[in-house]
Amino acid sequence: MTREKRRRILNRILAVVAAVAIFLACRSAYVHFTSPETQPEGPDTAPTGSNDFVQTSPDKPLYVLLIGTDGENPQQANFVGVAAINKDKKHIDLIMLPDDTKIEGRKEKGIQELQDVYTEGGISLVRAVVEDIFHIPIPYYAAFTPESFAKMIDMNGGVPLYVEKNMYHGDAAGETDINIFQGYQTLDGKDATGYMRYLDSNGYVSRTQRQERFIKNFYEDRQKDFGLSNAFFMYRLWHNVDSNIPAKDMAELAFDFRSVTADNINFYILPGEMAPGGKSSDNKYYWTYDPVEVQKVIGRTNNAISAAPKPDDT
Repeated sequence: MTREKRRRILNRILAVVAAVAIFLACRSAYVHFTSPETQPEGPDTAPTGSNDFVQTSPDKPLYVLLIGTDGENPQQANFVGVAAINKDKKHIDLIMLPDDTKIEGRKEKGIQELQDVYTEGGISLVRAVVEDIFHIPIPYYAAFTPESFAKMIDMNGGVPLYVEKNMYHGDAAGETDINIFQGYQTLDGKDATGYMRYLDSNGYVSRTQRQERFIKNFYEDRQKDFGLSNAFFMYRLWHNVDSNIPAKDMAELAFDFRSVTADNINFYILPGEMAPGGKSSDNKYYWTYDPVEVQKVIGRTNNAISAAPKPDDT
């Protein structure tokens, strides 16, 4: 055997040993950082109404309220959704609620938009209102500020996306806060936040559709990484998110979903239609949800109602 061949064999052996050592080190670090003893005290370590982010039945997903706020004063919610996470079946249903969803029946408040409910009562009031819409308890929540959302995107190295149109917006002071050009590009944290917030003449439903598209692209981009990498990513990120789900549980979820493609995520928009407020003096239109159709969507998340077959199903 020549010296060159021996050197190649030795290099391969060393590479394998190094890879195994790195894997074991990463696995050890993962176990360490996700163990209860290493969790910091704070609101993200004590879920309301539950000790752990644990699924009790294959037909009972974990419902999580997702909120994204703007940077205005007072703050509004410009992203509201409910994720039904089925850890056993490796499936997620994401139901988005347009910001102008009609909220009524709250005593003297009259008709409100969903985004204004956050301004009035924060996460707890939004959760109560959304629970009333869906008629289910939603024990978990996660709220993103513009800063925490932008940091998540920057930690990912941006998100590749085709931007369907030029997007421009000036803030109250006349400064440009959204300036994105049409075309395929990798959005950094600032531009991704602008993409999620941008509102055009097509209204809130159009923005909600765009938000769902972005989420799907982000998920697909993350799935290109290894499971342990996604677990570390989520663990680091989650300490910047206002949530009652422990960071260790989110890291474990990311690892468990390492082989789950975006095809296993169903995206919905709260069933309804644009309709006037209902008062002769109110010419404003709201996204008015259909209670019957809403329950059908919820039924699909917990298998109470079978999902509609795809066109190619036989």
